Amino acid sequence: MVGNPLRDPEFPRKTVDLIDRVVGAVRDRTTRPLVAITRGIVFGSLIAVVSVALVTIALIAIMRGTQELFELALTERRAVWASYFVVGGAFILVGAFLLRARHSSEKENS
Repeated sequence: MVGNPLRDPEFPRKTVDLIDRVVGAVRDRTTRPLVAITRGIVFGSLIAVVSVALVTIALIAIMRGTQELFELALTERRAVWASYFVVGGAFILVGAFLLRARHSSEKENS
């Protein structure tokens, strides 16, 4: 015959353990993935914003550095234009190299 569960001295502990396991299982399946996704979105956005700012500052520094370097030999106006051509040319060469590397890998895979 089944006894009265309220008279069992272990009943409160077992009940609390059961509730704790159920709440823990629900939390593990719902809250933890949601927290991980939210953290990924927040930290990814932060990294993207900081990266854009750093790239912008680096490009400004490159342009100003080349302008100052060319001003040693040229007038200010000519140094500005020369720096635009040199930095632009460098970016075109890097882009062409990367584009060539991309096409050469496709030929190797075929």
